[in-house]
Amino acid sequence: MHKNNLNQPTTSEPFSWVRIYQADNGLEANIIKGLLHTAGIQCQLQGELLQGAMGEIPFEQTGVDILVYALKERHAQEILVNYRQVKQSAPDWVCPSCSELNGPTFEICWSCRTVKNDESE
Repeated sequence: MHKNNLNQPTTSEPFSWVRIYQADNGLEANIIKGLLHTAGIQCQLQGELLQGAMGEIPFEQTGVDILVYALKERHAQEILVNYRQVKQSAPDWVCPSCSELNGPTFEICWSCRTVKNDESE
């Protein structure tokens, strides 16, 4: 479901919003949003509230779109390339405090907010 620039032509308006990614769920969308914000890139999430309608509407329509200004699209795409590489190559890790399994892109345990360390893998 991860698609870039879905059916959207490249625009010449630097401050128009363009879709750069469609996340499977709100959690992944917020991870990417955090990465973009850390890099100083303003973004918007669209469709986050549709997650609650899953089952009522087709699964394919419940993805969360991530939009950035066209001016920042290239920089955002570079961040997404790195995100995808980490997501594919890094292992999940177990929290040393609560033993919860966390995805490779999490730097903080989603359950107890303990910071990941080198021994957590």
